[in-house]
This record gives sequence, structure tokens and C-alpha cells, in this order.
Amino acid sequence: MQYRPHRYQTEFPIDLHTPAGPQKCKVIDVNNTGARIRGPQNLQRGHKIQFNVLGHQVEAIVCWTSGDRIGIRFRPLINDTQVDTLRYRRDARAGHARGSVGFSFAEMR
Repeated sequence: MQYRPHRYQTEFPIDLHTPAGPQKCKVIDVNNTGARIRGPQNLQRGHKIQFNVLGHQVEAIVCWTSGDRIGIRFRPLINDTQVDTLRYRRDARAGHARGSVGFSFAEMR
């Protein structure tokens, strides 16, 4: 059995661009490889979606749908700064690598 990397819980609002048109949604958990989103309607597995993080367009593919929630896989993967933004990480500082000495320990992310 293969486990996916840990996802960070959040409630980050996004404007999702889908084949069904733009939709207001929330990212409810995230990591570098994918996320779970609440709110989208009329999406199916395999649909390509897009949204912006820090002024950069993020592209993803819908992996599963269940009611008003979807699971996505980023294509290409997003970087650590984008993950930190999506999870509202307050102690992330520009120019510092994740896990470097700062206000938190890498083990406690």
C-alpha cells in the first residue's frame, strides 16, 4: 500500500477556473502534490482546473469527486512557498528554506 504525503488543513478561498466556468471554492487541505477542495459543482474525474496562488497560475487534474468536494493532483507540483500560502503559514519567511531555524521546528509543521 502506498501512502500519500501529509496534507495540511486550511480554509483558503480560491477562484477556481473549471470547464463548467469560474467557481468560488475553498482549499481544505493541501501539500505539494495535491489538495482537497470544497465547493465546486459539475466536475468529474479527469477535468483540468486552474487557480492562482501568489500571482502564479496553478494547474491540476481532478482525481475524485464526492458531493461538493474534489481531490486534485497538481500538474506540475507546487512549491513550498505556495503550500505555505495556501495553509496560511504565518512563520514562513521569504528567502528561507523550509525547516531552517526560525519560529518553528520542521517536525512541528
